[in-house]
Formats: sequence, structure tokens, C-alpha cells
Amino acid sequence: MIKAYKIKYLSPHTDIKSYTLFGAFCWGYRLLKGNEALEKFLENFKINPEFLISSLYPLVNNNFLFPKPNLILKENPNIPILEKLKRKPYKKASYITENVLKDIIKGEIKSQNDLMEKYKVKGNVVYKGNEGIEKINKREIVFTHNSLNRITNHSESLYFEEGTISNSEFFLVKFTDKSVLKEFEEVLKIIEDLGLGGNKNTGWGRIKIEEIKDKDLSFLDSQKKSNQFITLSPVIPTENIEIEKSFYNTFTFKSYSEGSFSEGKLKNKVIYLDESSIIYAKNKNKFVGQLKKVGSIEQNKPIYQYGFEFPIYLEWSYEREN
Repeated sequence: MIKAYKIKYLSPHTDIKSYTLFGAFCWGYRLLKGNEALEKFLENFKINPEFLISSLYPLVNNNFLFPKPNLILKENPNIPILEKLKRKPYKKASYITENVLKDIIKGEIKSQNDLMEKYKVKGNVVYKGNEGIEKINKREIVFTHNSLNRITNHSESLYFEEGTISNSEFFLVKFTDKSVLKEFEEVLKIIEDLGLGGNKNTGWGRIKIEEIKDKDLSFLDSQKKSNQFITLSPVIPTENIEIEKSFYNTFTFKSYSEGSFSEGKLKNKVIYLDESSIIYAKNKNKFVGQLKKVGSIEQNKPIYQYGFEFPIYLEWSYEREN
């Protein structure tokens, strides 16, 4: 069962990924159930997660936008330079519409070349010709801060920080155990009060969360697993990934643990496969991602980093050309 949730931003915020949401969920769960319950939850979750969570994506007039999959580009050295220039907007685009994603799932689109031949691009979005595409209301802004000496009450220096201004986004949750749904939504109410992302102590990350009930999500929830899928969540890879049959970008991530309730601890660096990666699982009945231990606090209690996939299964085989 997949459910969709809308996040409405009431203040600037930092970039929100699936691991940000999961971290906020864990702190909310701790407040709701206590520390011992959280430890037990995480021990069980790393082996058999009750839910999988996606990153956040644009919600424009109740229309979902998804990350553009990492499709292969079939190069032709004989293509004129003017034709190659036409590719640029497609290569720069970050998102696709729901209808384009459906076509990719079915196998009607298998490469960037197919995408460029059959669809249009506007701004940052690839779409079908009969769809109305509006501008994504999301801006990156540099904020200026004034550092104060709390003893002398004098200004000491200015520093700058990037933040994001946007109206609303959505995320998806796939419940593998429906019995946790009520508890999950109770924790979402706590997250509303806590805020989401960085700089919450200065007013960032204030949000409202509500379920989106009028969307048909059945095309995302295939009961027939295939070995190959698009992930909507960054993945911390395991040995279950067939590298030669996967198409992905990587990034590294290192951060501090949540510092709202205790002193934040620097976590170990992890390597992620980015959202929109197309991943081939050696065993389709096992996860290719993981909940990875990245440090410890309070008498060697482990800190975990979320890195499970959010799979959108393909109905065709996507293989690398020789």
C-alpha cells in the first residue's frame, strides 16, 4: 500500500531527502514511545522495514513531478551539431510528469533519445504535449546572518547560508506492514511541531503535513516485482546490486546527528546512489539498500543512516549496450 503526503512550507528550509524525513520520524517516535522503544524499532527496521519512504518532489497544482530517470543516451557521431544543441534542455531537465513516468514503466521510453523524440520540455520538466505545465515555485536563496557575542551583545561577523523557499512538495510512503499506519501518522503530527531539516532553532523548516487522498497511485505499487527499478530515494548500496546492469549517479553525505535534544555527533561518511538511479537487483526479493550504522552516542548506542530504496518496478529489461 502506497500513501502520498503533502508538505506545505511555512518558512525557509534546507534540502529534504528521504533520510531527513526518516531522521525526523525517529525523533518523533522517541518522543511518542520513549528511547527503548526507538532502539527496538531500529533493530527491527534494519532487517525488515515496516515502510519505505521517498524523498520530496514538486507538487504543482496537485500534479506530481518525479525525478527524471537516469536513462541511457545513444550517441551518434553523425548527428549535426545543431541537432545536438536541441538535446540540452532535455539533459538539464530534472523532472518528468506522471504520464511520462507511466510510459517509462511500460517500456514505451527506454532511452534519452526516446524521451527527446516523443516528448516536450519546458523549464525543468519533460512532459507530454497535451499536458499543461506550470512553473515550479522553488527558489534557492542566500541568507545573510549576523553573528552576535552573547556576553558583550556586539556584532562580530556576518556569515552566509543557502536555503530554499517553496510552497509545497510531496513524498510517498510504501507500507509493507499496514498495522503501523496509525502510529506513523501520529508521528507525522509530532514532526509538524518539531519542524523539518536544518536550522529549526532559527525558525526554518516549519511545516504542515496532510495526506493526499485524491490521487490514483496504483501504477507505482506493482505487486509483480522485477529485478530492475527506478528508485525515488537515495540508496546506500549493498552486495545485492548488479553494478553492470545498473545506471546511477553517486554522492557522498556526512552530517551531524540531530542536536535538538542532545549534543549532535558527527556521523561517518556514506556513499549514496542518487534518486532517479535505475538499479538491477541480483535477488529481487531482497533489498538493495540498507539502514547503515554511521556512529554511536550515549554509551555506544548506534546511530543509523537511512538508505533503503523506494522502488518503481519496470515492466521491461533495461540493459547496457556493448
